[in-house]
Amino acid sequence: MEYNVEKLEKELLSKVDTTSQQELEKVNRYINLIRIYYELDESIETEGAVVVTENGSQRFTKTNPAIQEKNRINTSLLSIERSFVFKDGSSPKDGSDLV
Repeated sequence: MEYNVEKLEKELLSKVDTTSQQELEKVNRYINLIRIYYELDESIETEGAVVVTENGSQRFTKTNPAIQEKNRINTSLLSIERSFVFKDGSSPKDGSDLV
């Protein structure tokens, strides 16, 4: 099964109270971050995990900055996920139930 952002958005909207502006805003922010996250994936795939930087006569390699940005976005996504309040009154699991 292929991943689809539009289906994810519909799924989230079906689970949250769509009369709540706060929940709608969270869904929109979450979907926006998901799109950026996967755009960064494409950039990493195209440019590679290591990029060459030229500064005048200097030339050096460094880790692709998109990797660090993906980590920041992932942290934001997880935070938004934990804050969702679903119609059935539940919230997404934080993993503590696995212990």
